[in-house]
Amino acid sequence: MTFKIAVIGCGWVSMDCHGPAYTRYAGTHPGVELIACCDLDAQRAAAFGERFGFLHAYTHYQEMLQDEKPDAVCLNVPPKAVCSMGCAILEQGYPLLCEKPPGISVVEVDRLLAAARQSGAIHQVAFNRRFMPLVAECKKYITGQSVQALEIVMARYRRLEADFTTTAVHAVDMARFLLDSDYGEVRFRYPTHEVSGQPVTSYMLDGEMVCGTAVRLGIYPDSGMNVERVTVYCTGQAFELACSNGLDAPGWLRRYQENRLVEEISGAQLAGSSESYILNGFYSEDEAFFDAVQAGCQPRDNLASARQSAAIMQAMRERQKQYNREPQK
Repeated sequence: MTFKIAVIGCGWVSMDCHGPAYTRYAGTHPGVELIACCDLDAQRAAAFGERFGFLHAYTHYQEMLQDEKPDAVCLNVPPKAVCSMGCAILEQGYPLLCEKPPGISVVEVDRLLAAARQSGAIHQVAFNRRFMPLVAECKKYITGQSVQALEIVMARYRRLEADFTTTAVHAVDMARFLLDSDYGEVRFRYPTHEVSGQPVTSYMLDGEMVCGTAVRLGIYPDSGMNVERVTVYCTGQAFELACSNGLDAPGWLRRYQENRLVEEISGAQLAGSSESYILNGFYSEDEAFFDAVQAGCQPRDNLASARQSAAIMQAMRERQKQYNREPQK
């Protein structure tokens, strides 16, 4: 029986991250057909389809859905477009994997959830850090331990867009995933500096999870390097995680016990690959979604699981705007 996959949005996240994963999945799972891809730019859609083996290319996603009747739809579009397009897809009953964040506000997440519940469509949110081999391995190590504190640093170089919260949400969500807990309380600070006369805001989040663990997130859109690093402090042990991106690729996980480094594993060693789309979790998240659809079960990483991360993202953005309007002492 054929399992038909369709993709909407053929920009960089599809081209660099998901495209290789789709090709690998189709090549290792009999009966899978990469049926169609869609982008407003006809040339981009055609180029993506040719590169990764999709049979047809479209410029209108509703036309694609009507013509091809796919078994699974991947929505890789900018955050502002996710809600309206995602609701339309879910309302028609198509299983949906949507890129993070699932909308730009809690209201939009709830609209998507309502559409999914009404149709009963299987759905998943593409928070790829949840599927990074190193992050998943770190979670295995700390599960069941007494975790006192967790710190995350997300640093980028020259990311000067007006709203960085749709990227910062990765750090927010990774803390929830690693600790398997929601935030109980969060406090925000917004250190600001200037680049060519324009303000650039960083984000400092301090809080406590429902499970009791203290958390601190430092998110720096304009620093001197591109890294994501996690430190977890447990009773008698500590863990350092360097995610597989930027300067730290292919990443590593270190375990300390009684003030000694006792174990270190590289991302490439753990994943059995040096391919970035595998190290960064894109293959595993796509595979999990496609497997769930074929099994007829709702994925763990569904819209409901993303709701609080989206709520904190929204609060970060709205309070930043208020902070920027208020005169600073």
